[in-house]
Amino acid sequence: MKLKRFLTTFIAGASLFTVSNTNPVFAGSCENAPEVGTVFKSTGPGTWKIMATVRAPLTSTNERRVAFGFKKLGLKAEAALASFVDRNVKNGQNLTEGDKAKFVVNENDEMTEDSLEGFEEFLDTYSSSTEALLVGLEEIGSCHTLGEEIRLTKGINSENAVAANDMRNQNYGGGSNTNNLNSPSNTIRRDLNKGYSGYGRLEDF
Repeated sequence: MKLKRFLTTFIAGASLFTVSNTNPVFAGSCENAPEVGTVFKSTGPGTWKIMATVRAPLTSTNERRVAFGFKKLGLKAEAALASFVDRNVKNGQNLTEGDKAKFVVNENDEMTEDSLEGFEEFLDTYSSSTEALLVGLEEIGSCHTLGEEIRLTKGINSENAVAANDMRNQNYGGGSNTNNLNSPSNTIRRDLNKGYSGYGRLEDF
């Protein structure tokens, strides 16, 4: 009887061990990435962020295809930001409150009266000088859900816009290389057997 109880206990324990160790472990994915789209986020008096997130389906794990996919997403995100600035900043005074409510949020991703007021203050400063905005754009993060999709986010914030504008006005180095205040870091993982999430600095952007 003792031997029978021992074998039963051993088999049950082994079964639990097997079940708990057969679940796949993913290094990362796009599960916690921002939603696709462009938003204006009011973060306080005189501070703000504009972020454009784009995605593409991707089933291949070929390194060159993944790299090319991210390159295309980078261009797509820049185009989304340029379109946003042209449509909602240059012509911001013509937007209704309902129009603004579609893309204006606060730090908690909620549309509030304060966030709308923040956008109005932003328009007062930048609606007639939108070229200063795109100078300061940078890559915020990217991710890869293996066999499913890739996403990438680029953005502009109030701090970078001011710094980029100052650099342009002072023309440091005598050149015109001011398109990106901060060059995007290459966060694409070379281990293509795993997904990854590269949005570690999203909250600090």
